[in-house]
Order: sequence, then C-alpha cells, then structure tokens
Amino acid sequence: MNYKYHGIIVPLLTPFRKDKSIDFTLLAQHVDWLCHRETDIIFAMGGSGEYQTLTLEEKRAVADCVLQAAGGRKYVFIGSGCETLDQTLELSGYAAQQRAEGIGVVIPTHIPGTQEAIYDYYEQIAKTIDVPLMIYDPRGEGGHSIEPETCARLLDEYQNIVAIKYRTTDGERMGAMAKTISHRMSLFSGAETVFLQDLCVGAVGCVGGGANFYPGLMRSLQQAFENRDLARAKEIQFEILNAIEVLLAVAWPLGGKIAMRALGFDYPLATRVENDLPTEHVVESIIRFYQRYRLP
Repeated sequence: MNYKYHGIIVPLLTPFRKDKSIDFTLLAQHVDWLCHRETDIIFAMGGSGEYQTLTLEEKRAVADCVLQAAGGRKYVFIGSGCETLDQTLELSGYAAQQRAEGIGVVIPTHIPGTQEAIYDYYEQIAKTIDVPLMIYDPRGEGGHSIEPETCARLLDEYQNIVAIKYRTTDGERMGAMAKTISHRMSLFSGAETVFLQDLCVGAVGCVGGGANFYPGLMRSLQQAFENRDLARAKEIQFEILNAIEVLLAVAWPLGGKIAMRALGFDYPLATRVENDLPTEHVVESIIRFYQRYRLP
C-alpha cells in the first residue's frame, strides 16, 4: 500500500513567554526551521504543545500561525481535541476552513472509557468534518485507548480516517494493532524509544517529541530500516535512547524547550503544565549534549 501520510511527524512545542502568553514569533521561527529539515508532517497542539492548557481562541491563533509559517511547504495537521465534543467540532471545522491538510484528535478522558464511547466520539467527528482525520492515542492501553477492532469498525464506515498515532512500548499491543489495521491506514509509532520495533511490525513513521530538535536522526533511522540496513538502524535507535535519557532529568515538555535552546532558539523555560524548574547545572548539561544536533 502506498501511504500518503508517512515518515516523521513533529508534535510541535508551544513556546510561552515568561508570563505564559504564547510567543507566536518564536513559534513561526520554529515552524520555518522544521520546514527546512527532514520532516513530513507538522502536528500543532498535540500533548507536546500543551493543547489542554490553551483556550479555544488561542488554539485558533496557533493554527493560523503554524499554517501561515508553513506556507504549504509541509503537511500541517491541527490537533483539534478540546474539552467538549462541540468545541472539538468547532475547531476541526475551523482547521478545515483554513486549509489544514488534516486534523488529529486525542482520545479524550471526558467520555466514558469504553470502546463504544470511543467509537461514537470519532464517528461524530468523521461524519461531520470532511478532512483527513488522525486518531491520537497517547496511552496505548487502558480504558481510554482504542482497540484494533474499534479502529477497524471506524475504517469500515469512514474513509476520511487516514492515520493513527498509537503510543505503546508493549510490542504485543503494537503488533495486534498493526496486524488489524496497518494495511488500511497509516500507523504511526507514538514512542521514538521503540521506533525501530514499531517499524518492524508495520508502522510507517513516528510521532515523537524529539522531531522538534533532531528530525534528521529519526528520518535516518527510518531510511536505514527501509534500506534493510538493520545494523545502522539499531545504532541510530540506541543514539535516540541516549538522547532521551539526557532529558529524563526534566519533565516534558520543558526538557524539549531546553533542547531547543541548544539549537539556537530562545525558548523561555516556561510551560503551562506544572513543572519544577531544573537547576542551572541540569539545563547546561542538556544544552551541551544537544548542541551536536545544531545545524545551519
């Protein structure tokens, strides 16, 4: 199957000023930088973008900024999940009007944690909004995670459901999902720590926070795998594991914003999610490590 949507998806960070307002200038600069890198899709307002802390008005403004900054150079998916279904439909419709390539909707926790509730939720979106839709499953297990059979039911009815981000480090679960739906839609790994493992069972790309600052490394892993150079792919996977380990001293997405500073972006150490500020020593050690990924 020739997948239109594949490769490296960037779950875009949202830069905040020290007063926690959105820095749209820095956001546009980051998007422009990514458009010159080995990325395939820019995904605005996923978990890395702290979507749950943004107002509906701010989400529209972020969508406008990212789409304008990308300028058609990359596919842009807008994370349109909101606190209510009505708001999700409103933002999804807005993204479609602004000519986003597609939308991505996280499985919300405000609905019951049953497969029937998940099916009903995505059915309402898919039958209302006529744009490509990505199911965004950041958990990979538990009540608010979609099962392969539920995915298959949705695919039977709605052709505009084109992809899923499925984040699990459980090889059995990813294998079951791939066996059921990977021949029918784009299956994206949601954990770059197991990107190679997921490629082996049918993933066609990865949605990983590291794509904000080392997309080329992730692309190289996928290319090595597709070229059947598994030894090289394994080396790159281990390098990604080492890079992620460096960030474990700081909660995400703050760690990602520190890594962006190493690339020359003046990201303030500001998030809206609750995070303890790291020590100066920790910040400096992360910056020293991530400077290796700084490119012109």
